[in-house]
Amino acid sequence: MLLNTLKFAAFFLVIAVTYFAIPYRFRWALLLAGSYYFFIVGGKPHYVLVILVSTAVTYYCGMRMGEKETRSGRGPFLAIAIAVNLGFLFFFKYLNLFGIDLESLLAHANILEGSEGLGLIVPLGISFYTLQTLSYLVDVYRGDIRPERHFGYLALYVSFFPTLLAGPIERGSHLLPQLHGHYRFDYDRVTYAIKLFAWGMFLKIVIADRLGLYVNQVYGDVHSYRGLPLLFATLFFAVQLYCDFAGYTNMTRACAMILGYDLLENFDKPYFARNVREFWRRWHISLTSWLRDYLYVPLGGNRGPRWRAYVNVLIVFLVSGLWHGASWTFVLWGALHGLYYLAYMAFTQLAAGSKEGAEERHGGKLLDTGKIIFTFCLVGLAWVLFRASSVSDAFDVYRNMFSFGWSDLSNLFTTWFEGYGLYLLVVLFIFIVGLIGLRGPIIERLGRLPIYLRWPVYYVFLFTMLIFAVATGSQFIYMQF
Repeated sequence: MLLNTLKFAAFFLVIAVTYFAIPYRFRWALLLAGSYYFFIVGGKPHYVLVILVSTAVTYYCGMRMGEKETRSGRGPFLAIAIAVNLGFLFFFKYLNLFGIDLESLLAHANILEGSEGLGLIVPLGISFYTLQTLSYLVDVYRGDIRPERHFGYLALYVSFFPTLLAGPIERGSHLLPQLHGHYRFDYDRVTYAIKLFAWGMFLKIVIADRLGLYVNQVYGDVHSYRGLPLLFATLFFAVQLYCDFAGYTNMTRACAMILGYDLLENFDKPYFARNVREFWRRWHISLTSWLRDYLYVPLGGNRGPRWRAYVNVLIVFLVSGLWHGASWTFVLWGALHGLYYLAYMAFTQLAAGSKEGAEERHGGKLLDTGKIIFTFCLVGLAWVLFRASSVSDAFDVYRNMFSFGWSDLSNLFTTWFEGYGLYLLVVLFIFIVGLIGLRGPIIERLGRLPIYLRWPVYYVFLFTMLIFAVATGSQFIYMQF
């Protein structure tokens, strides 16, 4: 069930109206039933058993860890729960990467018949809710939070429908207390959330889906293109991916906000980052912080020899790539970002003359602009691996995307609107919006405008959405992960 459909709008309207109409003590049951319905409608109904087993194991092991006074006593239960949750993830998502055809295996065992492809049997949102369960388990093991004693609230934390498909990846310490809260209908909160949802919808159906038309055409047959089409398709994909994922995050945060819950921010203008480290502090923040707290730090972080810190960074980025997909393109994408990050660490450590390194000093506006452009180019080159269908396709793009001359550039300026004009205007629009957003959230700034200025802006926004939206709805990109 896509968030940008009338079906979801009807579903959420029923949930929201019922939520505020019933007593507080029944709301968790309503949201849990709604979340499982959302899961069943969006994927294979029988795979609800997977999330149920995962939740049950997480609940049991969390409770048992809460009974133990020492970490050594909690360790076996942590190991069991991690093994079960990661086992599900590996079984459904990664067997094919290692040459095991899961579809044929299940069909041979008479478990799967009439399958239309391996992608259909990967449980909905498993990559995201697995990380949520792991963070909860580790936090209980460390003693950072107490285990949730109410099975229903823990099940809701794991399957909460706004975060189920593609995050943000919530922590138990952040979301579980909110699920126990009592929230009343708040007009200002709801109207802000509606604006946030509308902006997310705009990013998805007007910007991301529009750019996706060109990106899909070129990357669907990269061998038929050379030069500028490949270069522009890569640029457009960078913007498409951001608008698609940020749009989804805005919509999910808006749905939760209407009900009274505050989900984590996932983006902070990442394409205005001045270096790769800053980019990863701004892009998919919930995943980046999860990898830092539950993988990088346990590996040792930057403690110990410098080479050990470099190895830890590279492991984190390789895991990040593998998490995104069971394909060597994602592994190489993660490795490339790891090399970017290591080069940045080495440069800053050399410049600072310190083992731990230091933050890069900010220069003037011209220097900062150069850093932003350079960082965007590095990230954009890496997106080729993220978008390409195969490693060979990615290297074909790298070989051919700069194969153009002065004649191609001159033709670009004479016929630019026919081929790229509308897409470039879309990119320019997002860039201008990003610049405005550097001075504060746009929705809040619009809310402070006089009514005679604010409402015309709203009407122009809705008119633009109706005119330029792509009619054929497409799946959110991060739902495939």
